[in-house]
Amino acid sequence: VLPAARSIYAHAAVEYEAMRLVAELRRVQAISRTTAMSLYMLEGERAWERMPRLWIRSDGYELNRPFAGDVRVHGALPLVRFYQETMNNTPVVFNQNSGIAQSWSNNMTIRVYVAGHEEDALRVVIDRGARIRLRRGAYNAADEE
Repeated sequence: VLPAARSIYAHAAVEYEAMRLVAELRRVQAISRTTAMSLYMLEGERAWERMPRLWIRSDGYELNRPFAGDVRVHGALPLVRFYQETMNNTPVVFNQNSGIAQSWSNNMTIRVYVAGHEEDALRVVIDRGARIRLRRGAYNAADEE
């Protein structure tokens, strides 16, 4: 009974965390429409950075909102892990047009999983056009091109 319960938990927890990450990314993308524009001070000097940045960590993610001066950390459910398969250690940053603020050569793929239950893993993919989608099934590097 215990292995079956753990498998059910792994599937539900991964689904929840992946959907929550997609929602957070879309919220950051929407916020960036109004906050990503550069502000200029006297004599054309550029003001501080205002774009929110989402950093993926193994046990959750961290949202830095420089314009509000705060950091918000989301800790994942027990046993759930995040792994940035591509574009490792690169934050997610959107520009004022909801596009990717950095120049990416590939899609960013974030795997959400429970160790020992990789068959239930889900991948959150952000492509160069800033489309955010959820991918189920095995990872295939050819799909990222």
